[in-house]
Amino acid sequence: MAAKSSRDSSSSSYRCSYHAFLSFRGQDTRKGFTDHLYRALELAGIHTFRDDDEITRGESIESELEKAIQESQVSIIVFSKDYASSRWCLNELLKIVERRNTDHRHVVLPVFYDVDPSIVKKQSGTFAEAFARHDERLCTEEMDKVEQWRKALRDVASLGGMVLGDRYEGQLIQDIVQEIRNKLDHAALDVSPFSVGMDNRVQHLNMWLQDGSNDVGVAVICGMGGIGKSTIAKAAYNLNFDRFQGSSFLADIRESSEQPNGFARMQRKLLSDIQKRKAKKVYNMDEGTIRIKQAVGYKKVLIVLDDVNNQDQLNAILGMRDWLHPRSKIIITTRHEHLLNAYEVCETFIVRVLDKHESLELFSWHAFGQSHPVEGYMELSRHVVQHCGGLPLALQVLGSSLSGKSKVVWQSALQKLDVIPNDKIQKVLRISFDTLQDDHDKNLFLHVASFFIGKTMDYTITILDNLEFCTRIGIENLVDRCLVTIHGSNRLVMHQLVRNMAMAIIREESPNNPGKRSRVLQKDASNILRKLSGTENIKGLMLNLASKRTFVGSDKKRCHVEDCDGNCSRPRRLGFSSWKPVSFSSTNSASASNEIDFKAEAFRRMHNLEILMLNNVNIRGSYEEFSKNLVCLSWRGFQLKSIPGNLYLGNLVALDMRNSSLQHVWNGTRFLLRLKILNLSHSHGLRTTPDFSGLPNLERLILKDCINLVEVHESTGDLEKLLVLDLEGCKNLMNLPILRSIQDLILSGCSKLVLGTNTTATTDHLQATACEMKELNLLSAKSWYSIWSWVSPRKNIESSSFSVASLPHSLTSLHLGYCNLSEIPSALTMLSSLEYLDLNDNPITSLPECMNNLVKLRTLAVDGCRNLTMLPELPHSLKNLYGKGCTSLKRTTTLPNLDVSPDSDHQSYGISLHSNLWYCGKLVDVASLYSTLALRSFDINLLQDINLFNLIPKGGVEVQRDNYCPSLGRRRHFKGPYECRIFSIFVHRSKIPNWYNYRSMGNTVFSIIVPSHLNIKILGLNACILYARQSDRSPEVARGHHRHALELRNETKGLKWNLIMCNEVDWKERNEDLLWLSHWIMGNNELECGEKLCISINDQGDFVAKEIGINFFALELEPIFR
Repeated sequence: MAAKSSRDSSSSSYRCSYHAFLSFRGQDTRKGFTDHLYRALELAGIHTFRDDDEITRGESIESELEKAIQESQVSIIVFSKDYASSRWCLNELLKIVERRNTDHRHVVLPVFYDVDPSIVKKQSGTFAEAFARHDERLCTEEMDKVEQWRKALRDVASLGGMVLGDRYEGQLIQDIVQEIRNKLDHAALDVSPFSVGMDNRVQHLNMWLQDGSNDVGVAVICGMGGIGKSTIAKAAYNLNFDRFQGSSFLADIRESSEQPNGFARMQRKLLSDIQKRKAKKVYNMDEGTIRIKQAVGYKKVLIVLDDVNNQDQLNAILGMRDWLHPRSKIIITTRHEHLLNAYEVCETFIVRVLDKHESLELFSWHAFGQSHPVEGYMELSRHVVQHCGGLPLALQVLGSSLSGKSKVVWQSALQKLDVIPNDKIQKVLRISFDTLQDDHDKNLFLHVASFFIGKTMDYTITILDNLEFCTRIGIENLVDRCLVTIHGSNRLVMHQLVRNMAMAIIREESPNNPGKRSRVLQKDASNILRKLSGTENIKGLMLNLASKRTFVGSDKKRCHVEDCDGNCSRPRRLGFSSWKPVSFSSTNSASASNEIDFKAEAFRRMHNLEILMLNNVNIRGSYEEFSKNLVCLSWRGFQLKSIPGNLYLGNLVALDMRNSSLQHVWNGTRFLLRLKILNLSHSHGLRTTPDFSGLPNLERLILKDCINLVEVHESTGDLEKLLVLDLEGCKNLMNLPILRSIQDLILSGCSKLVLGTNTTATTDHLQATACEMKELNLLSAKSWYSIWSWVSPRKNIESSSFSVASLPHSLTSLHLGYCNLSEIPSALTMLSSLEYLDLNDNPITSLPECMNNLVKLRTLAVDGCRNLTMLPELPHSLKNLYGKGCTSLKRTTTLPNLDVSPDSDHQSYGISLHSNLWYCGKLVDVASLYSTLALRSFDINLLQDINLFNLIPKGGVEVQRDNYCPSLGRRRHFKGPYECRIFSIFVHRSKIPNWYNYRSMGNTVFSIIVPSHLNIKILGLNACILYARQSDRSPEVARGHHRHALELRNETKGLKWNLIMCNEVDWKERNEDLLWLSHWIMGNNELECGEKLCISINDQGDFVAKEIGINFFALELEPIFR
């Protein structure tokens, strides 16, 4: 394996190629202490050489390794217990001592990791045992070498050095880094040696800094406060500043700019850094700008602007972009993702939170001085890590504060954190709040944090727009400041520590009297209601009380949390505050024993209350006490049989009475002119709906799982603005009125529904997923008769052919999953506006041949269609194809949106069609994309190129073939997928073969210069990735699914290739490491000698990449297939 370093062997700023040479015995410390030390040195900008275990070691180390020692300023020797057992290490030591003896400037720093210096100096203990073995094995002629080893050990041990002793490894690493910095008089920036998870984040920025572009590059690193933006920028700066003719890191621009003459002082620092001498005083910005223009125009520079907060700060610096010398780079860190919209930003790097493994490791370094918790503290550590939600700042602060403390103190600290956030963390997070543009955005943030996390954007906008907020632009501002994110399902998500910060801000309104605050939640709300201490200051109140009651007579699957728009919300516990599960009541009986009754008079003084969210809360008394200004009322588990007439609802926009005991909603007609959302789901006592004629603006009526509902009032058909009617699971519903303008009608599970004439004459969206319509009676209109007899044919219903006229041509989304369809009529393809078609879990054997007539179809779902054998030609508009579990599917015709032609002039070969064909075990041919063939049908040259013969023992090997089509088992003739000119297989092995001569450790990004040889044409390359199972995988999980992605980029030509594979492993059968081998055939001149190739790995699942190997082939091969 080639020796590895973080940079090129030449440097314009240093005579030596490396700052430090790291000597150690690999078997003792490579994967632990030495690895952590190496990473800490690199992140501190100390460019370090370390050899690799896989280098072929002979009797001499004269070549590359000796050259590295000669070209290093410092040698760090890590002595471990068995260091003297290695002749290789001892010979390396001799070369280091020789270098020191011939060059007094060379610094040697011994580190005594788990061995006392006296043992090394005197060669006692394990060192004596090692030399005894050397004496036995070496001949008389070699005994002089043994004496040289002994003397070298004595000399180096006498230098003193760093001793681990009883202290933590982390502290020792910090001391080593600082000692090396002092000895080098190093100008790099200070970076924490425990920057866990930094490698991948810094690597991508490094690649951009080293891309060789002739343009002036600008990149922005953005993320929430405390996420590590500055640390990433510092690490990248340390690794690259001496590649530039001038460099400057302007730290804390936000804070500096607030000081008197702050901009001018920053300009002066920039000038001093670039010119490498103290600059004259800058008296004003204009003068500084002119001088900067003169300074940066003739040299390649690297400038980092840290913590930029507003446009003025940018203009003071970025106004010079056009003056910069070609190939200069500017890096900006900010909390404002869209701050640079006015500029042409080349790259944007969004910093994400650490995952749970990285979080635990970072916390452990600060709490215990090692990479994992000490015995007895694992569970407590996990609780702290969960609280931190992957935020590096929180992990560092809390880890340091708990270091050396007893378990009792830890437990007390955790209890305090639930009530009072850590002040140091909150101070950093609050900067984003304090710098919001105005009180509108600040109040919007507090409202969202209090009441709308986990809610959809549409629902939130509907409510808050009616509270005089400019909601959409306001939320965009919050997203821009990284205070809120929008989840893929269009829901609002907030980091729990940010939400804690919001709660702390609200408490500041009245620290000792919650009744005088603007928003009151949970415990404070309960106390206010109990003590009758509410005031007119309160605008929003939320109180969720748990209930022990369970659903009766209803499928347990329906016991879940939903938003007021009726969409199911799944609980998330990933360090981001979204929505939390609540135990709901739906027995329609008396209150549960653990519920508390409050008095209605508690609301008497809350006449400005606009948002009221209650869950399983009983209120006794006159409902006239409630505020007349309520805009949103969510009262889940409401205990009365009807809503009292004296509860004023006139200003409501949303009314959510889910899981209630209502038997009729209200008496007579109520005029709720502003109401847009009404949700009565899971109200099992409800038999009829009220007269809706007084709700002219109602848009969503949600009656899901009202299992005793028999009739929907005929006034529903007159609601001209009604868009959504959800009746899923209303199994006793007998009648449905004529609906005039409905777009989304959900009738799943309405088994007794009697449909009237022309019920959905103008329906735009029919959803009939999971229909169980065993007792469906069809009357009147022939169109409905043909629709429902097609959708769900029954023995007692005369079959009729489906008429496409029954569905409007404006239909954009059609859900017909679980409808027992055995045939899809060709008339379906006449729905020219259809964009989404769900046919999941139907016994169909084929689809209409003219499916490509659906020219707007973007998503086709046929999951679980076990009888489906073939997919026809699909429309070019298709972007998503879901066919999981189509166990009979054997082939498809040409799929759309593929660019796989080997002669294509395109710069990359990508697939814009997203497909999931898991568990399609019989699928062997996807035209134009993928083919699974026995290896015996491949050209013999390909098998020789990938050296597969050397991996396959006699009698067979277990091979996995994949493209979302996993299969595992012994094959007589091994199979693997060939797609887009790439052959790929998985085999169980624990080591990368030695013929892969370019290597890199771990899940990282690394670069290769393609070897140059005369008269050789590069035809492609082989890649081999070694995966290990993650050690913390739960043993009870027997089967795992894993996604592997490998990306190749020709940086010289700007070409990119991606290969994404999935596999399935049964841990009960195999618990071994895994090799992913792939053979890439490049097109004409796509990869040539001397070009720069970057390789990156991105995996999801329970495998972690340990190592990757690459080799090139350049023979004139015959075509792959015979």
